[in-house]
Amino acid sequence: MSSPDPGSIASRWRELQGAGSWEGLLDRDLRASIIAYGELAEATYDGFNSQRRSLHAGACFYGHDDLLAAAGVVRAGHYAVTKFIYATSGFFLAPTTGTSVPDAFFVLPLPSLLEEPWCRESNWMGYVAVATDEGVAALGRRDIVVAWRGTVESLEWVNDLDFTPTSAAPVLGSAADDFDSALVHKNAKRTGFLQEFYRPFPNNLSDSGPSDFHPGGARPSPLNPIIT
Repeated sequence: MSSPDPGSIASRWRELQGAGSWEGLLDRDLRASIIAYGELAEATYDGFNSQRRSLHAGACFYGHDDLLAAAGVVRAGHYAVTKFIYATSGFFLAPTTGTSVPDAFFVLPLPSLLEEPWCRESNWMGYVAVATDEGVAALGRRDIVVAWRGTVESLEWVNDLDFTPTSAAPVLGSAADDFDSALVHKNAKRTGFLQEFYRPFPNNLSDSGPSDFHPGGARPSPLNPIIT
């Protein structure tokens, strides 16, 4: 599927991003913008390796430079992937038990293919991409995209069974007062988007300690490029 021509997106990007609550914007430019972001979101599914026979099950099929084009993003040249996001989805038992989530809930390589998988605690969840100079010219600003993969695996569906919303203030930080009605997914079991965003790996889950991919949780991956 090909995207419509961006048209005048560069000169109207604030309006297309919702500055006027999208009033009267059922037009070509809004459609082009929505489809473009949809393609960037779809790349998180197309890039995810869910094949347990693969040596890199649970990781991304592609590298930073190849992901968008390989996933079929029509204007892949408008963005450069700068960071991959990794997170863990699991119910961690008390450290005194020495137990954790069964491996069956993770997308891990089959034992017959690899004795030690690339990572026992996390899966690839998405990426951060920043507009290139070509993208700035087309979009009108140095756009930053944080694309987070939706529910795919068994344990992620378990997390989603309780979809109680909670304030997004921890994510929004100093901007929280301006968006007091913003909500994110959280539940009583301390799972959901908010917990996945912040949760670091407990030391008891792996002999090597917290994950090398996101020792402070998934939050630093998208936050650091945005701040800098």
